[in-house]
Amino acid sequence: MKIIQKLYKTLFIVGILMSNSCTDGFEETNTDPNAFIKATPESIFPGVVFKTLDLIGGDMNVNLFMNYASYTGGKGGQFPKFYYTESGLNGYWTRFYVDILKNNQQIIDNYSGNPLFANRVLIAKVWKSYVYSVMVSTFGGVPYDKALSTDTTVPYNTEEEIYTSILSMLKEAGDGLNTTGDKYSSDPVYNGDNAKWKKFANSLRLKIALRISTGFPALAEQHVREVMLKENDMINTNIDNATLKYGTAQENWSFNYRTFVYQTVLPSIYPYANHSFILHLKTFEDPRLQAMIEPANKPLVIRDNLYKSGSTTDKVVIEYAIPYYGKPLGTKQVLPSWNLNSQNSILQNVADDAYSGPKKDLFMNQDASFNVITAAEVNLMKAEAKVKNWGGVKSAETYYYDGIEASFLQYKITSGFATYKERPGVKWGTTNAGKRDHFGISTSAISADPMEKIVRQLWFALYNQGHDAWCLLKRTRGIVLPPHLGPDANAGSNGLYAETPERMVYAPIEIAVNSAAYKNALAIIGVDLFVTPLKINKPYTPTKWESVTAEYNQEFASYWYGYSEDDLKAAGVPYKIIK
Repeated sequence: MKIIQKLYKTLFIVGILMSNSCTDGFEETNTDPNAFIKATPESIFPGVVFKTLDLIGGDMNVNLFMNYASYTGGKGGQFPKFYYTESGLNGYWTRFYVDILKNNQQIIDNYSGNPLFANRVLIAKVWKSYVYSVMVSTFGGVPYDKALSTDTTVPYNTEEEIYTSILSMLKEAGDGLNTTGDKYSSDPVYNGDNAKWKKFANSLRLKIALRISTGFPALAEQHVREVMLKENDMINTNIDNATLKYGTAQENWSFNYRTFVYQTVLPSIYPYANHSFILHLKTFEDPRLQAMIEPANKPLVIRDNLYKSGSTTDKVVIEYAIPYYGKPLGTKQVLPSWNLNSQNSILQNVADDAYSGPKKDLFMNQDASFNVITAAEVNLMKAEAKVKNWGGVKSAETYYYDGIEASFLQYKITSGFATYKERPGVKWGTTNAGKRDHFGISTSAISADPMEKIVRQLWFALYNQGHDAWCLLKRTRGIVLPPHLGPDANAGSNGLYAETPERMVYAPIEIAVNSAAYKNALAIIGVDLFVTPLKINKPYTPTKWESVTAEYNQEFASYWYGYSEDDLKAAGVPYKIIK
């Protein structure tokens, strides 16, 4: 932290100047010569939002969170392989504290107590709560109370202390935001609509409270019960979604566009869709698959045993191509103890650039968006609150269906919901045996358990919200997903495989410049490792993947269009009868 404080005097000035250079909806240039002395909220906040978007919704989303959430398949780089680089991790730490939190705190420090700025201060507190909620659920306890002071040694607050504080700030904002009071004239999130900021504050409070429901159940229940009394003041429809958007001016291009489209990258670096994610979507014939994911660059040709045209008894072997298939986290890596013959793998000859990827016009374009909270997520969280008996005027089942429908509408899917909600495993109270993944080590099966259903649908709805989905998976253990079979040599079980990280390790810069506080933090959290669980993570026993029975199979692809040759004809799919 000491180095951060030294850097701040320079970086704050640079940050103001840089943020004012981003003009596509993010800032309005402030020409006040006294701006450094007391910058206006309008000259600070849009830049803070943009830097948050580019860090949490850009760099860290692509390189950490989308991999941890099993949204992205195996890709090159130490972060995607469940490890880190010192320069990268130090950079994240500095961007959090200097570029975002320090600048945002200027609004709170300079304008608190001034009634002319009351709403803008509360909105800055909402943003502070959001950013710290990401930090504490990523690293564990971090510097908080004195993080932005000039002290040379900055103590770490515990997870519980930080959650208690940010939930209190969100309650203050949800209660105190005045829809007719002052507002940001330059607001890149809600365009000065304080009613929507109030909904955001309440919805974020619900999200964070549920996130800590395993680790701090009493605190979680208190806040969930209180905020569930304000259902009308939450994000209930997509028009109120908290969405951050990049711009078309080059300085505001999205991280994905800058990184993967504007410049040529190796296929091994591209964020192709995860094999398990596509498997689960396809199991339930989920139309969001087509809305969220691009067809494969080179369709995979499979052989299927289907009913002959016009028959329900005679079968034929038919060869045809499937449009979607995802990349396993470890690509084609397997464990030696499985004794698999690679020649039996249907993906053996698939090139790195042949897999399905994120929908280009949604996630890879210049002005791509990133959702912080959506109506789909809020309704599904309300279903969870109801299951816990922590409030709600509707049934858990109704909230559940409302959440799925909101997710469909978010992706402009206006038909098929009535059919989808009746599918086995989707319909409340039903099960689905699912299908095996390519290696036969995990399945897309689902029980009738209400929480399992809510978690599965949240996972689908949270696509591209990598951090939220990672937190969901580790706080519920609601979906069993394969490990990374090709991790960094420093990660996992002797480098053979690695479970999804429980947390990110602390930035090496802290060990060097804030060592006393760092050591005190370790006394609370334990060992500074990826496998050290946070208080919010649900305890579990990791699978001994080297001991499971594995088998190459193509269940993820079989019967893609149906069980009959006639289904291929109806879909207009070219095919070849082999025998």
